[in-house]
Amino acid sequence: AWSLSSWRPWVLVGLLGAILYFPWLGTSGLWDPWEPHYAEVAREMVESGNYLEPTWEHSPGQSRERKHFFSKPALPLWLMAAGMKLFGVNDPNGGIVSYAEWYIRFPFALLAIVGMMSVFALGRRFFGVEAGILAAVVLGTCPQYYFVARQAMTDIPLVALMSAGMVLLMLGGLDDEPRPGLLYLGYTSVGLAALAKGIVALLFPGLVFLLYFILSGDWRRLKRMRVFSGAALSLLVSSPWYVYLTIASAKNKLLDDEGKTFFQRFFLHDQIYRLASGVHGDRGTFAYFIKQLGIGTHPWFPVMLWGWVRSAVRLDGSSDLDRSQRVELFVVLWALAGYGLYSLSVTKFHHYALPAVPAMAILASVWLHRIKTGEERWGGKLVVLLFVLLTVLISRDIGLLPESLVDLFVYNYTRPFPKAEALLGQVGFSVIFGLVALGLIFAYLSSAETLKKWGGRILVTGALASSLWGGWYFFNAMGSHWTQKHLFETYYALRTPSEPIGAYMMNWRGETFYSRNEVTQLKNNTRLKTWLRKNKGKRMFVLVERYRLRKLKDQLPPELRSNVRILDRTCNKFFLVSLKKRD
Repeated sequence: AWSLSSWRPWVLVGLLGAILYFPWLGTSGLWDPWEPHYAEVAREMVESGNYLEPTWEHSPGQSRERKHFFSKPALPLWLMAAGMKLFGVNDPNGGIVSYAEWYIRFPFALLAIVGMMSVFALGRRFFGVEAGILAAVVLGTCPQYYFVARQAMTDIPLVALMSAGMVLLMLGGLDDEPRPGLLYLGYTSVGLAALAKGIVALLFPGLVFLLYFILSGDWRRLKRMRVFSGAALSLLVSSPWYVYLTIASAKNKLLDDEGKTFFQRFFLHDQIYRLASGVHGDRGTFAYFIKQLGIGTHPWFPVMLWGWVRSAVRLDGSSDLDRSQRVELFVVLWALAGYGLYSLSVTKFHHYALPAVPAMAILASVWLHRIKTGEERWGGKLVVLLFVLLTVLISRDIGLLPESLVDLFVYNYTRPFPKAEALLGQVGFSVIFGLVALGLIFAYLSSAETLKKWGGRILVTGALASSLWGGWYFFNAMGSHWTQKHLFETYYALRTPSEPIGAYMMNWRGETFYSRNEVTQLKNNTRLKTWLRKNKGKRMFVLVERYRLRKLKDQLPPELRSNVRILDRTCNKFFLVSLKKRD
């Protein structure tokens, strides 16, 4: 077919990714707390001209003592800083330019497309062009993937670059003929992934390859991998910034807000302790990510799960593997390691299982493609019934609990959920997934041939529709309740240059970014009273969490308490209020 020849499938995959991720990419403000936190660090890089020693809540002319930011690597910050440097970020009238969200998020959406192209490349080479395209569709339409693709977070650079690296290493080392150029591109990509998230990007591919060689016994192929020179290349790409900042932090006493050096904060606290003892986030058992993957990959999860089982059974005990079987075994181990490693981590966020999703997408596409060609079948009636039932149950859960989709990519799972504003999105998902469930039930009750012909088409259609609805509409409909952008637009529209803004007992990061670090952090009542005395006689603006408004009023002097005005209610988490003594 025209669409399956030469370069055209690459264009199709790229176009699909662009359609999924680029429209309305900058409509929503940056979601608290991760996006504005990293964006402010990037903004301060551009403002100071120092791109090697990141800072937080530092303004020109201030001391940098205990103002450094060491929690995340440099690559995601540089991606954001590049757009800020090129297009500008500071609005002359105060705050942040209105279009900043689009170019801040653009590199991350672009990397998400790189991830789609990676699974396509693997599928195309080893399982056929149609399987490759389907792998890209499956990955790109998983809720967890398409939501995180629209955010300026560290996870898409990790997953996309690490997946691209492993795919290139398979193409270069597990194919019949070695291709050193692809191997070294793969090692470079893994190095960049390490610069995006940390040492896990180096350890994870190594773990998967080690498992592959142990289980396959294919040690002769290990010589093709050029492990020592490749590992050296990965370190050459990733380590210079880490080495520089480790030395500079220790030598020049560069400390973060808790008095930690870069080594203490990044390597000990945010890498080792996060895995071994728990830092922030959730806790959970082995079942934790089963639930999150079920929601985060819907409607593909039953196909992914069954595809993994079928591939594992198919390959178990095989000794003389051909090239596609070698890759299939590797992908089975990739999915298993992704689930297992992050299940072992004490710290858990819902999106931590994301590194397993590209592998699961490949397995799902391979199995669906084999069903289409007659090489495989859906299974016996009992298996198919279980598959349909699982799809129906997850569809019902998402329809009843749309907050489960938002929780796939946020920090705080107890934050108030805007049920009224989510209603339209909830209805949309219920209709789409309801039709998918009904379609599968109808095909199941009709005949095995009907299910074979229409099962995959029903899933693809439902997944595309839900991903467009989720990315284009639902993400932005929910955005106003997780961002402070609109609150600061109101503030800058109403204030005069001498009228200050404070944030009362808050630490949600958006207040710092959208004020360009001009907000006063009123972290306790003593600071509040000092700030009120300093600005006596002026109109003052305060950001306050809704449930703390009464506490704020109780701390105000009578002449201010009686004239607290709520100016902006667009966010269900915060109020913007003004304080001024009556004339």
